[in-house]
Amino acid sequence: MRYLLALFFIASCLIHISGQTSTLISIDANGKLTYTADEKGNVIPDFSGVGYQNSEKPIPFVSVVKTVNAVAGDNVANVQNAINEVAAMPLINGIRGAILFKAGTYAMNKAINVTASGIVLRGEGLATNFRATGTVQYDLININGNSGKTEISASQKKITDIFVPIGTKTITVENGHSFTVGDWVHVRREPNDAWIVLLGMDKLTDLDPLATNWTASSYKISYERKILKVQGNVLTLDAPIMDVIDPVYANGYVVKFSSARIQNCAVENMQITSTYTSSTDENHGWKAISINNAENCWVKKVTAYSFGYSCVFIDSEAAFVTVDSCAHYDPISVIDGGRRYCFNVNGERCLVQNCNTRRGRHDYVDGSRTPGPNVFYNCAASLQNADLGPHHRWSTGILLDNIIGNGQLRVQDRADSGSGHGWSGSQIMFWNCTAGDIVIQDPPSYHRNWAIGCIGPITNVGQWTTHPLGIVESKGVKITAIPSLFKAQLAERLKGLSTSLVSTNTNAFDLKLYPNPATNQVLIHIIMKNASNVQLKLCDVNGKCIKQLTENQLITTGNSEFNCDLTDVKSGVYFVQLLSDSFNTSSKLIIQ
Repeated sequence: MRYLLALFFIASCLIHISGQTSTLISIDANGKLTYTADEKGNVIPDFSGVGYQNSEKPIPFVSVVKTVNAVAGDNVANVQNAINEVAAMPLINGIRGAILFKAGTYAMNKAINVTASGIVLRGEGLATNFRATGTVQYDLININGNSGKTEISASQKKITDIFVPIGTKTITVENGHSFTVGDWVHVRREPNDAWIVLLGMDKLTDLDPLATNWTASSYKISYERKILKVQGNVLTLDAPIMDVIDPVYANGYVVKFSSARIQNCAVENMQITSTYTSSTDENHGWKAISINNAENCWVKKVTAYSFGYSCVFIDSEAAFVTVDSCAHYDPISVIDGGRRYCFNVNGERCLVQNCNTRRGRHDYVDGSRTPGPNVFYNCAASLQNADLGPHHRWSTGILLDNIIGNGQLRVQDRADSGSGHGWSGSQIMFWNCTAGDIVIQDPPSYHRNWAIGCIGPITNVGQWTTHPLGIVESKGVKITAIPSLFKAQLAERLKGLSTSLVSTNTNAFDLKLYPNPATNQVLIHIIMKNASNVQLKLCDVNGKCIKQLTENQLITTGNSEFNCDLTDVKSGVYFVQLLSDSFNTSSKLIIQ
């Protein structure tokens, strides 16, 4: 019996170990990521070229240039006047300054607008509450430049490669081009009618006369890229091709563009809430933060409650935005289409990480024809009302990495859903995700979707259609050798950059928690400069102090670490607050 048990144990271990691998991507003996190509050269693409400054520089700490206190009654003028005052200040290295909104409730019955670069709205943690009090649908904070990108049409050249595979960073263009290193370009994929027929998107009206068939002219999708190298007619791009360019089904073009988008704008360290009259009220705050015509911006440590649509909405003319350590809890709306998209990315090269949601519908989602890469990393969704992932009409190049949800995680052909959603996306990667229901379908030809290291039932049978199963590897067993595909790809890409560029922390203060989620204790690492009267508290999601974390310890300037006991704290979502005379900040902590 002992012998049989030993054999069973060894076999189980071998199955477990063999499950922690992928035939498509692995780490070689030198610690380098290696990719396996198919017969056409398609590989898993590098998704890491996303976020503020392409994730090559840390988010800066912006010094306060104006301090604001809440006033009685409506605060629209109070807040907007402060923004306008800072907007009139000079730009210095792309920054004007931060506005510190002191603790208090800032009731606002209509939108406030940031339309100039280099402005940061910063609160004092949960104690600062921007509150939408209007009784119509509106977006409370709008970061929106007055203009966006302009293509330089005379520079356009056709891509001449016989086949451009997924994941490549090199393309060939026709003779006579004017592209040089450092140019920003659109790599545009223009499909033809044969591609529409291939996907079956010409038959949607057969399913529902009210649906809309896809047309090739509506699916010209442009991908924003920087040229890193020019060798004759061969261009090397800073991020890979995210969709097959096969002359049978599509042509490709490269064209320069100029950008007038605003930059270095942010919302940090506050609570944003909306009033409402009932659980289905839709005439109230709709989006807490909306971003468009903007690049290299960020939203950090923002918790939103009760908005009907989203905490952060990144529209199609925004790029290189990082959303970090934010949450959207308990949206208020009818639970139906076009509502409760908690973190919605329609822009490109954006990063949403370390976020939480509760009672959303499409909690982490990309919209129609969204060009990748875009990344959702290390996020959780509870009490889901619908699926996570690309929503409709051919979003491409999205990585959902270490996403945990209790409900649906899907990439599928939605057929005549809505007005004809059709294929929600392609080149979508689910990596080390956990979900109660995973649907992954593969589009025809060389388009691909992957689920690698995912935990949960996986099927190719969707709500509307059944198609071939996408590529599934290490089902039910996470890839422990590559815990995060995003982090592994980012680390490898940054190896060629200077150490100071990728490691310098410019923050005047920083707060990190390990591990997170935590169980019985948490290690708190603090970086501070020139602070006094420092306190460290654990607060619940309503801002109530649960316990002092350093009652008998002095927190000093510089680097400090504290092991804090959590055995007397119930499971749930909390915030660790770091308070001083000169700053307040907080970081979300999940206790299991």
